[in-house]
Amino acid sequence: MKETYSTGATRNKLDVRWDLLCYEFIREMAVVMHEGAQAHGDENWKNGMPVGTVINHLEEHLYRFKSGDRSEPHLAKVAINAMFLDWYERNAIVVEK
Repeated sequence: MKETYSTGATRNKLDVRWDLLCYEFIREMAVVMHEGAQAHGDENWKNGMPVGTVINHLEEHLYRFKSGDRSEPHLAKVAINAMFLDWYERNAIVVEK
């Protein structure tokens, strides 16, 4: 679908809405990823981890958030672990214990 502007210029519409994302949350995820890269190396997580390990970390951060712990960015860490799982699925990364 094409969009026409008041100037007469046209452009194809995108099928994604980047403007609806919460950039404060994405930045918080980027900070957590930076800390992880410092501790473990850039993109170390792409080497793969057992899915159960990633799910355990995700669930632990969700539990801590639900319990009222605000000592660290638990929801960003939940999202990052979900991102890891998604990436492993998309790239057929399977790691046994």
